[in-house]
Amino acid sequence: MTFTSMLFLFLFLPISLAFYYLSNDRAREYVLLAISLLFYSLASLPYLGLLVVLTVVNVCLGRGIARSARGPVGTGLLTVGVLLNAGLLATFKYEKLALSLFGGCFSSAVQGNSILLPLGLSFFTFKSISYFADVYSGRAELAEDPVHDALYLSFFAQIQSGPLTRYGDMTLISRGRLDPALFSDGVFRFLIGFNKKVLLADVLAHITAEVFAAPIADLSTGFAWLGSVCYSLQLFFDFAGYSDMAIGVSEMFGYPCMENFNYPYMTESVSRFWRRWHISLSSWFRDYIYIPLGGSRCREKWRVYCNLLAVWVLTGLWHGTKWNFVVWGLGYFAAISFERLTGLPEKLKSPVGRFLYRIPVLFFINFQWVMFNARGFRENLRFIAVMLSRQSNALLDSRAAFLLKDYGCPLALAVVLCFPLVPWLDGKLKDRGKAHLLFEAVLALLVGAGFLWAVSFLVAGQNNPFVYANF
Repeated sequence: MTFTSMLFLFLFLPISLAFYYLSNDRAREYVLLAISLLFYSLASLPYLGLLVVLTVVNVCLGRGIARSARGPVGTGLLTVGVLLNAGLLATFKYEKLALSLFGGCFSSAVQGNSILLPLGLSFFTFKSISYFADVYSGRAELAEDPVHDALYLSFFAQIQSGPLTRYGDMTLISRGRLDPALFSDGVFRFLIGFNKKVLLADVLAHITAEVFAAPIADLSTGFAWLGSVCYSLQLFFDFAGYSDMAIGVSEMFGYPCMENFNYPYMTESVSRFWRRWHISLSSWFRDYIYIPLGGSRCREKWRVYCNLLAVWVLTGLWHGTKWNFVVWGLGYFAAISFERLTGLPEKLKSPVGRFLYRIPVLFFINFQWVMFNARGFRENLRFIAVMLSRQSNALLDSRAAFLLKDYGCPLALAVVLCFPLVPWLDGKLKDRGKAHLLFEAVLALLVGAGFLWAVSFLVAGQNNPFVYANF
C-alpha cells in the first residue's frame, strides 16, 4: 500500500484520522503507533516482526543511553545501537555489492539466496542513529512515555521515504484537539504532492521508460537528451510529490514536518543544490557524519576534503549498491571540491556571470541523474557519450518529435513548476485583499480539479511505484 493507492486514499487515511481524533489525548499516540504498524503490515507484512523487534530494542537502547548520560555505559550503548542498525542495513542492502567484491570466495554458499530489502529500512536506520546521537549529546530530551520514541521511529507517514525528521522536532503542535489551520494545510500539501506524483512524475515516466529501454547503440542524441531531461524532472516530481504527501499526512495528525525540497533546479551552484534537494538527508549527513569527522574546522585542508569524500561515498552507497551510485557520489564530491577550491560562484562579480554559471551546473546535475539511473555504470557512461556526440537515427528522432508533441503540455508544466511561480504570485498579492482571496480560490480549484483528474488515472490503473522507495 502506498500513498497513491485507492485503499490508502479512501479507506486507510480517513478511517485512521477518525480513530485518531476520536481517541482521548492520553491514548492518541498509542492509536497512531497501532495505525503505523497496520500500515507497515499492509505494505511489507513479512518484515513486520523485524520492525517491531528493532523498534523495541532501539527504544530500550535510547532510554539506556539517556540514563547513562555520557558515561562509559552510555557510550557503549550508543556504539551497540549504531552498529546494530547499520549492520542490519548492510546485511539487507549491500549483500549484492559484497558478492560482487568477494563473490568468488563464497558464491556457491549464497547463490540464489538474495535478500529483499524491508520497506523503509534505510530511513528507519538513519532515524534510529540520529535518535541515539541526539539523546547521547543532550540535544533531545526524551518524552515520559516510551511509546513516543516508538512512534518517532515507525510513524507511517515518514517510514517509507522520509523526510528524516529529528526526535526533538516530533511534537504535537496542538495537544488534545484538532488544529484546523495545520490540518487544512496538511490536506492541501497532500493534494499538491499527489498531483505532482500522478499527473507529472508518472506521465513523464512513460517517456523515460521508453528512452532508457532503447538499445544504446541505436540511440540518437536528441532522443537521449529528451530522456535525460524527462528523467531529471520525473525524479524531482516523484520524490518532491512523496515529500509533500508525507508532510501533509504528518500535519493532518498534528505533527509539523520539515521541508524536504526547495526548488532545487533554481540552484546557484552544485553545493547549494544539496541545500535544496532532499534537505533532510543532506542535513543528516552534515550533522552525523561530516561535523563529527571535523567538518570544515580542520586545520589541514586535506582533512576537510577527506571528510567531504567520506560523506559523498556514503551518500552514493546509501542510494544504491551498484558502482554507478559510488561514481555518482564521487562526481558530486569532485564538483563541490572544485567550487570550494575556486570560490565559485561567489567570486563572479557580475550578476550575469553568476546567472550563466547556473547553466553548466544544471548540465552537470542532468548528467549526474543519468549516472544515477540504476541500469549500471558502463551503460550510463555510454548513454552520456551519446548525449555528448552527434548520433542520428531517423526513426528515433521522429519518435522524439512525436513524444514532445504528445506529452508537450505536462512536460512544459513540469518545467514551469520548477520555478517558484506560485510563491512569487502569493507574495505579490498578499497585501491586495480581494485579489489575494481570488488567487487562493483559483489555486484551490486547480489543485482540487487536478486531484480528481489524478484519481481517474488511478482508476484506469495508471500508477507507478515511488522511485525513492527503492532506496
